[in-house]
Amino acid sequence: MKLVFLDIGLAIDTYIFQRERTIRIQQEAIREIPTPVLQVRERLLIVPIIGVLDSTRARRLTDQLLQAIRDNRAKVVVLDITGVPAVDSRVANHVLQTVDASRLMGTTVIVTGLSAEVAQTLVAIGVDLTKLNTVGDLQGGIEEADRLLGYKVLRIEEGMGQHDRPEGR
Repeated sequence: MKLVFLDIGLAIDTYIFQRERTIRIQQEAIREIPTPVLQVRERLLIVPIIGVLDSTRARRLTDQLLQAIRDNRAKVVVLDITGVPAVDSRVANHVLQTVDASRLMGTTVIVTGLSAEVAQTLVAIGVDLTKLNTVGDLQGGIEEADRLLGYKVLRIEEGMGQHDRPEGR
């Protein structure tokens, strides 16, 4: 009987070890997902975040974003979190610190793509939302950024004079 229990114990230990190893590998893969900081136009950066945003990745994102703000002399950053499934209190506070640090560098951050779950979590954990400039989706964030930067986007037809229109229109 003792040998049977020993065998069962070893099997369980092996299973748990392999499961924890798999989880560590997956967590490392998630941390390695790159978060690009994209310059859309002069003084406008977009940061699309996809996947789990843990404290380590949030810190790396902050460092990368602040460097990009400095390098590109950015005045507005659109931080799109449409692809982030969940946010805990540490990550939410880290995002707020990133917004504050960006503000100290003279940059306005617009957060877009808050899911209903993330919004409820932020309210439930008591995050100070007065510091966040939020817009529903990425397109709205870009439109707000353009407004802040003084850009006006026109359709080609609107921007052309009568003699500038292509033939047949």
